[in-house]
Amino acid sequence: MLVIWLVADRFCSDLSAFFQTLTYAALVICLPFFFGFMFLANDGSAVWLGSLICGMLYLAVAVEIANFFCMFLMGSAVAVLVFFGVGDTVPDYYALAESLPVVLFALGGGLVLKFAEEWTIQANQRKAVALAGSIAHELRTPLLGIRLELENFSGLSDAKNSDEIAETLAHCNLSSRRLSRHVQKASHIVDCLLLNVREENFDRSGFSHHSMRRVLVDVMSRYPMSESERGLIKVRADEDFTFWGDDLLMAHVLMNLLKNAFSAVAAAEKGDVEIYLTQEQGRNAMCVRDTGKGLRADARSKIFERFYSETSGGAGLGLAFCRRVVDSFGGAVECYSEAGKFTEFRVLLPAGEG
Repeated sequence: MLVIWLVADRFCSDLSAFFQTLTYAALVICLPFFFGFMFLANDGSAVWLGSLICGMLYLAVAVEIANFFCMFLMGSAVAVLVFFGVGDTVPDYYALAESLPVVLFALGGGLVLKFAEEWTIQANQRKAVALAGSIAHELRTPLLGIRLELENFSGLSDAKNSDEIAETLAHCNLSSRRLSRHVQKASHIVDCLLLNVREENFDRSGFSHHSMRRVLVDVMSRYPMSESERGLIKVRADEDFTFWGDDLLMAHVLMNLLKNAFSAVAAAEKGDVEIYLTQEQGRNAMCVRDTGKGLRADARSKIFERFYSETSGGAGLGLAFCRRVVDSFGGAVECYSEAGKFTEFRVLLPAGEG
């Protein structure tokens, strides 16, 4: 090994490439070539057949799928050439033929193992990207509020007299409180999204009674939407009800439903959005209805699954999170839709709260 190192250090400028090639050759020689040759030399005996299969599985674990296939073919081909080139005995072709299906089955198993491993890695990467994208999207709202509030502080230096200074300080004091609430919401969103990914239960000890109308007004005042989007919304909040839960979580649910409604209207290039509070079947309901592209029947059965999304680039966390939140409030979320016509989400909560 010391000789190999000295030769590599003397003649190879890229040691990492040299040792990568050396490892590649060592694996080919030690696994498919050696076990393949011994399998042929012993007329496909059960011991060497089992050893060959183990060598194939070890190789499948050690390298990626393309290298596994190439290294196995290369090592096996060299083993066959060496065996017939140097051997003077006639192999038992019948015994080898009997063992061939087992070898092919093991090869297929190695390929399936690598496919499963790579699929798992890709799935974990998609989940990580989905979580990052969801956090980035959900944090835009409180961060926009923080930026707007910070801009209000710029007027402090423009005050000319004591009255203006007092008025500006009072305004900054109000902005400071709003900034604190925005930061609290941002931290709350991160905690909730992490709970969603980990599938942990919500802490219900801090739940209390809240006005749904107040949550709706708060969301409509701070949700970042364009004037054209705001013109699409019709709000009917004449009826109010009280729910038991967390107002920040409920605001997060409403913003997710509102985001999905805007997405459906934009995709269909038609429609509007209606939000209303009502009672049905002895339960309070907060409903978000859009007349956009609607949902297919097969999609309606999947939309609440984690990491399933109907929109390109969607994280697939929003509706799953909404259902978990409402479940923790003792309620339920239902979806009614018809492709090309409408989609309506109903957040149903126990009546008589408060």
